Amino acid sequence: MKINLSAALLAACALFSVPAAAQQAETPFVVEQTYWLKPGRTEQFIALFKKTRLPLLEAERQAGRLLSIRIAQPQLLQGREQWDFRLTLTWKDHASAQQFSASQRNPEPAGTPRRAMEEQLRDELVIERNDTLLSEEML
Repeated sequence: MKINLSAALLAACALFSVPAAAQQAETPFVVEQTYWLKPGRTEQFIALFKKTRLPLLEAERQAGRLLSIRIAQPQLLQGREQWDFRLTLTWKDHASAQQFSASQRNPEPAGTPRRAMEEQLRDELVIERNDTLLSEEML
């Protein structure tokens, strides 16, 4: 199953649009992406993710649009319903997430055929993915 991160993020942003007042206040915008991967392929997916996707996210963080990147894996697997990989992105605001999503709709060429192949393989390792927009409050 081929997953297009930018299309999914754009759809999620459109479905859960934030009111204009919240956008103007530049409240952090959190997107949690949960992945279920092909059995035994988690380490391969993570290696490909770190090589192909993480540099793009790091560039967004360096530019100040992305506040944090968190990656998690469960320690004890409880059957197939348990997710395999979770990515939580905290954007500066809703507009920053939308800007990144729009830039990914027409990405620049992968650079090399090998890079394109690695990105395709990473996507093929995903069985299912769920994007959740979160509202977090620090107590």
